[in-house]
Amino acid sequence: MNKSIRKLLLILCCLSLPAMAYQVQPMIVELSSQGKKSLVTYRLQNPGTTALPVEVEVYRRTFDENNKEVLVPAEKDFIVLPPQIEVPANGYQVFRAKYLGKPDMPQTDSYRIVFKQLPLGDDKEQSGVKMMFNFATLVFVSPKGVTPKQQSRLKCDDITDCKLTIGNQGKRVLDLSHFDYHFNKSEKVFNWTIFQTITSGRFIMPGHEVVLDLAGLLEGKVTPSAQMVNLLEGDAVGDVQGK
Repeated sequence: MNKSIRKLLLILCCLSLPAMAYQVQPMIVELSSQGKKSLVTYRLQNPGTTALPVEVEVYRRTFDENNKEVLVPAEKDFIVLPPQIEVPANGYQVFRAKYLGKPDMPQTDSYRIVFKQLPLGDDKEQSGVKMMFNFATLVFVSPKGVTPKQQSRLKCDDITDCKLTIGNQGKRVLDLSHFDYHFNKSEKVFNWTIFQTITSGRFIMPGHEVVLDLAGLLEGKVTPSAQMVNLLEGDAVGDVQGK
């Protein structure tokens, strides 16, 4: 394939995907179940050359027996304004979402507030395939006074079966980015930027746990201990010995 054809294909590809440019911020939010902190403000930016019709939907996150996320419609738990609008080309729109669910919930609940692109009137009449893009933001809602409680188990007698299990026995979502990770009596220390490469996500909900394979991080060397150091509090927690 010569350079001219490659350039043409690149131009056509860029022209066919203008909708990918729109952005929503913030993507992750922690809210309180009542009061001033039960409200979040989103900004949707449309740098494209055409108007962008958008609607907003709310889903509560649940989990199946394999710990996979299952979304359940939960429109009554939030009021979102505006719920549907056309964002002008090269413009932006502010959305506000307020939690209206139970203020006395026992522990953190989590939601997806989803911004869905809708087809323009002209798009409905045109033939061919046009991709629509959605942004699923993540929202945690917690009652006042609850905290996470990290609990870890280490099994690392053999590097081919070296696992760290991190559980959350508290009532508030646990944020793994708040920790540094020390192994083999702090011989190896990893911050979240490195440690996240072996995780499936940053957050652990109450009553849940994740099992992490350490083999790739430890470079072939087993570790007799693991320790999570809370960067916000400056305390070491989860000092566990291998079994």
